[in-house]
Parts: sequence; C-alpha cells; structure tokens
Amino acid sequence: MTGYDVRKKLEAALRSRAAEARTEHPLSFAQRPLLLLHRMNPGSASYNVGFTARFAGGFDPAALHRATGSLVGRHAALRTTFTLDGQTVHGWLEPSFAEVDARQWSAERVDEEVRAAYLEPFDLAAGPLVRVRVFAVAEGEGVVLLTVHHVVCDFWSLGVIVAELEQLYLAEAERRPAQLAAGNVPYSDFVTRQRSMIDGPQGGAARSYWHERLSGRHEPVRWPRFETDPAATEGASVVFPITTDVSDGVVALAKAEGATPYAVLLTAFQILVGRYTGRRDVLVGSPFAGRTDPSLAECVGNFVNPVVLRADLGDGVSFREQLGRTRSAVVEALQHHEYPFELLVSELAPRRVDDRNPIFQAMFSYQKPARYPALAGLYIADEDAADVPWAGLTARPYRLDQQDDQLELVLEVVHDGDRLVGLLKYRKAVFTDAAARDVITNYLALLRAALAEPGLGVADLPMPVAVEADSGTRRAPAAGTARSAAPIALERRVLAVWKEVLGREAIGSDDNFFDLGGNSMLLMRVHELLADDAAEAPLTVNELFRYPTPASLARRLGQTTATAAAGRDRASSRRVQLAEGTARGARLRARQRSGAEGSRDV
Repeated sequence: MTGYDVRKKLEAALRSRAAEARTEHPLSFAQRPLLLLHRMNPGSASYNVGFTARFAGGFDPAALHRATGSLVGRHAALRTTFTLDGQTVHGWLEPSFAEVDARQWSAERVDEEVRAAYLEPFDLAAGPLVRVRVFAVAEGEGVVLLTVHHVVCDFWSLGVIVAELEQLYLAEAERRPAQLAAGNVPYSDFVTRQRSMIDGPQGGAARSYWHERLSGRHEPVRWPRFETDPAATEGASVVFPITTDVSDGVVALAKAEGATPYAVLLTAFQILVGRYTGRRDVLVGSPFAGRTDPSLAECVGNFVNPVVLRADLGDGVSFREQLGRTRSAVVEALQHHEYPFELLVSELAPRRVDDRNPIFQAMFSYQKPARYPALAGLYIADEDAADVPWAGLTARPYRLDQQDDQLELVLEVVHDGDRLVGLLKYRKAVFTDAAARDVITNYLALLRAALAEPGLGVADLPMPVAVEADSGTRRAPAAGTARSAAPIALERRVLAVWKEVLGREAIGSDDNFFDLGGNSMLLMRVHELLADDAAEAPLTVNELFRYPTPASLARRLGQTTATAAAGRDRASSRRVQLAEGTARGARLRARQRSGAEGSRDV
C-alpha cells in the first residue's frame, strides 16, 4: 500500500467519524432572504449557481470525484444545511456526484440533459448544496456541470472553487498531496464580524448614510408593456458582444475622467433604465463583493451585498457630468457598502408589491474575476471565448443558459482578458425575447453616442428603438365586475393573525402588511398561522405578497375554499353517478342472465 493509499484510507475514516458532528450558527443577512425565497418556491433553480466546461485531453472523472470531496472538506460552507432559524455546519457531508455515459448521445441531447441537471432544485434543509454531474461524451473527455446554491456561494467563491479544484484534481491525478494552504477562515466568522460591524460606529455611520441617500417613497418602476405572458415564472438571458472600438472607448473615457470602466458602463445603463421607465430619479442595484478583510479572500460563501446607486437625470446635464456624479456615488457607496441590504429594507420598509424586489428592480454588474481570471471566458462561454489550460487538460467553454428571474432586468458586463462581453438577463413576464434584444440595441447605441460625444446631454443621447414608458393608467372594470365582498369570518381571522404577528391593534381591512411594518420574515409567520385555514388549497408565501391587505387575502382564501368545495361536490356527484350507473348495469346484467337461463331450459 502506497503512502497515497494510506492517506486516502485515513481520510475516509476521519470523514465517517466527522459525519455525526454538528455546529449551529446564525444566518448572515445575505442568506436570510434566499431562505425565504426558497421557502416561497422550493422547486425553483433561480438561485442555482452553475459552472460548465468540456474537459478534454485525458479527463479522469474518478480523480474529479476525489477532488470534489477534498474541496468540500476544505470549506465549511459546502457542508452546511439550513433552516429559517440558522445554519448547521456538518463535520462531513458527502457531495452529490454522478457520472453519466453520454457517448451515444447527440449534442442536442447532451445540452438538454445538462440543462435539466442544472435545473434540479436543492433541499436546503437536508443538503448537500454542491453537486457535480459528469457527462462522458468520449474517451478521456467529458462535459462537467458544477452546481452550488447561492446561499453558500457567490461569483467570487465560484472562482475560488474552480481554482482549487484544478489543484486538487491535478494532485489526485498524480496521486500526491495538493499544494494548497490550510486553515481557511470559516464563513461563520464573517457572520460574527458582520453583526459586530452593524452594532458599532461603522454600522451607525452606514445606516445614517443610506437612510439619507434613499429617503422618500420608492414605488416599483413601470416598464413599457410588451406582449408577454404575465403568468411566466422563468427568466432568460442573452449574450452579446461589445465591439473592440466600444470597449477601448469605455477604457479611454474612464481614464480621461478619472473614473472606472464600471462607472462608464453603469451610467449608460442608468440612462437606459430612465428612458424605459420614464423616471428621472433612477435606482439601480449593483452587487459589491463584501470581502474587505483579506483573510476572507479564500473563503467560500455568500458575501455579496447589493447596494443602491441613485441617479438624478432630471436636470439635463451632459454625459460627462453625469459620469462624474456616478463616480462620486460609487465612491461613497464603497465606504458604506458593508451595511446589509436586507437590514436596510426592513428599516426603510418600502411598500411591497407582489413578489417584486423592493427599492430597485434593475441591476448592473461588472464581473472581472480577480481570484481566477480564466473564469470570465468559461462563465460567459460565447463563441469568442478561448479554451483554457486546466490541470494538464483543456477546458473548453460550454454555454449554460442559467435561470435568470431574480430581478426584472439585469445587465452584466464581463471583463475577459482584453475584451468586454455583455449578458442581459430578464424576466419573461416583463420582457419578450424581442424586447430584450431591443434593450441591447438601445444600450449599445446610448453607449456609443456617449463615448463619441461625452458633452452631449443625457436626454439627447439617441436610442434607435423607441419605447413608451407605462403611464400607469389602467382600464376601468366593466359594469357588474365590482370587487366581491370578503368573507367576514375569514377577514376577521386574517386580522387576528396580523395583529398577533405585527403587535398592533388598529389594523384596517385595506391596510397594507408592509406599510404597517411587516417584512419577509414576519410574512413567514403569517403563512404558518394561516396554514390550517388554507388546508384544502394550500396558500403559498408568494400569494401573501400578491394579497397584502386583510380584505384581499380573505377574498383569496374564500375563493379558493369555494373552488375546492365545488371540486368536492363535482367529485361527489360523479361518484354518485358512477354508483348509480354501476347499479343499473348490475340490474341489467342480472335480467340478461335470467333471460338466458330461461332460454336454455326450453
């Protein structure tokens, strides 16, 4: 038995012993809303983080399997399970790994199966929250899908994972120990530091800044109306090239104005959102990495925190001046970006509408992987993305259209080497595919015009595809379609639950839950207390967002109860009819038998 074999045997024994160990930790503010969203829609893949590549040149699935186990052993976040009350770190939690023989499959079937595997939901309570699927397409060649839930992984973490897997795979292939530093800081340390920051002077200063910066009412934006399916729940994405002249122009203008390419691209996006929504006060979210402590650089977890970047487009300044404002806003946001967005939302208590994101509904992201730069091309996987050397193999980009319905409109610009690539994500209930392509056309046109003539006023920048912002007017209901009365008993029940959860007595039938101080976590309590009242037709958490007043929620409960009762009545009537038919059939058969026997006697 070699030294490598001895180490592996010892490793297996230690993992078996560690499997019973558990440590409990509180949730971070980034994790709390993800758990709520998962509770609302446990079958959704919206927060699955996926990585795909086609590995060639002697790829060994068994070595990758062992490397995945070593990766999970290194990072506590990948051995974690969740409830709404906290997270449990397991001493050992076996990752999900499977190899599929796809050598006889067509390319189309491989694509379909990879996509289907990516869309498999995670069980956050049972785990594991990392899985690897290998589709062996040829000898020594396989398409690898790595999927991790966002509650334990962000884009930076994905870079850490891919980089470490490369070293771990190479070590397994060569049957030797990996040359990786030990002692990663656990994610739970970040949670402790975050809570300490919030309670200290830094948290107080950040709280004051954001409350002042985001003062006022924040109603959700109204996008132009397209011929979409309002019931659509999925999202879509489109990759588009940003030509070299535009990329060079972005870098040149940023340098000339003392800004960054991020600020130039963001400013153009804010103008685009303003045009599409008809708003001059534009709020766009942008994810910040949240790793200010260098010791967290190699830690896997969800550190990302969205910050709200507010733009005033109402005074018709030039693009150059607007860029200066954006630069200042970004600098200020960086100074206060550690204050959790989820906490900020609970403090500002904006009015919630349906399941729409509070405060902002559009996001801009600039991805430039620092930990593993090659991740950019593998992530975007467009036709110009280059192959990447990986652990003595060749990693070929493999395009995966990820589930992208987290927000209504998201623009990601990925920095891959010396080029920029765009990725537009959108909700199909808001934008059609054609409308999304028009968004790209208009964004690139705005950007080109601003780069060519930065002194041009933001209102004068051209958009080739005209859009008309939604005025918000709604057609009046036809005669005889007045709102039906809510069942009195159900409304009283809803009011009683709200009073208990919100700790208030004076609540009216048309009061909005969120206007009264409600938040997502309190809504979960409402859901639990009303579960018995909706037992016949279970009430989803999503519906609590859609029916935010006692009257509307009571009507929903009443309508569903009536529908369920009608269904029972129809089923009962059908059973009676079947029984009667069976009885008639039995009597007829009896008479026929009697007649036949009489004939035989003659």
